[in-house]
Amino acid sequence: MSKFPILRVDYYDPVKIGRKNRILYTIYGVLPTLFVISFNLGEYGTMNYHTRLMISLPLLALIYFLLLRKVRSDINNMQTIGELEITQSGIKKRLGDSTEEFSFGKMRNLTLTKHMPATRVRESKSGYFSYILNIEMTDGLNESLVISDRSLDHNHKLSILETMKTLKKIVPIEVKILI
Repeated sequence: MSKFPILRVDYYDPVKIGRKNRILYTIYGVLPTLFVISFNLGEYGTMNYHTRLMISLPLLALIYFLLLRKVRSDINNMQTIGELEITQSGIKKRLGDSTEEFSFGKMRNLTLTKHMPATRVRESKSGYFSYILNIEMTDGLNESLVISDRSLDHNHKLSILETMKTLKKIVPIEVKILI
């Protein structure tokens, strides 16, 4: 069906990094509302309109720049270390020279969880740059991988979210999408 890059996160807990970046991205989205409220509340003080504008706009631009730079630097630090190929019969994982195959018959469930929000439109189709794919086997083995949203084949037009929705319809195992 499709191939997706496996990404390396330079931290012991990828879930924590994703949560931190989602919080930063939320602050990035809430900041304009807080700016307008504080700007309107400043009307009751002694400063005139132009002074408030000259102080608050550079401050807002600086905060936006620093937040966006932090989120983008975390995304740029993630490196591709392998690829994950999802087929109709199973999943093939290639890390360097080693190849491992997981058959859908030996899996208990697949869980896809959002990881890092995308900061540019071309980075993602679903709004997230990367996802965490958890593969739970019937013998108790668990495999967690950080997967990029964009596929390597299909000219980057297919997302992992669309692939998992299709997989949910055609495979006999439980496929969970936690978004």
